[in-house]
Amino acid sequence: MAQRLSCLLAALPLIALGGSACGDANTLDALSISQGVYGLTTYAEDVCTGKCDAGPKSMTFSLRALPGETDVGTVTSSREGFYEVALEPGGYRICTTFERCTDFTVEAGQLVRLDYESSVGPGWSLPR
Repeated sequence: MAQRLSCLLAALPLIALGGSACGDANTLDALSISQGVYGLTTYAEDVCTGKCDAGPKSMTFSLRALPGETDVGTVTSSREGFYEVALEPGGYRICTTFERCTDFTVEAGQLVRLDYESSVGPGWSLPR
């Protein structure tokens, strides 16, 4: 997915962060947090002739602390698809507005990357 995004995002400024994105390396450069979750949100056309292109998509997610699913808040990715949230160490669940969720754990000093592709395809990426 990062290869498809790198060319599409090369010229787009990350408004919220004042940087630019071009694949994984520059996404890491755009981070302003040192602990928590971040990622890119994309949309892939699922009805197309030939190769289907993916592009950035702004999405809103809810965050819940586990195990009790205590509401932590929401985050909306920029129109370029970048989001980040500083979080304390612990277990969390992140969900789309249509309740497609994934659980993850933040360790002390750790950044967890979770990308989301809105299409018929994979949805949440695996934590890295």
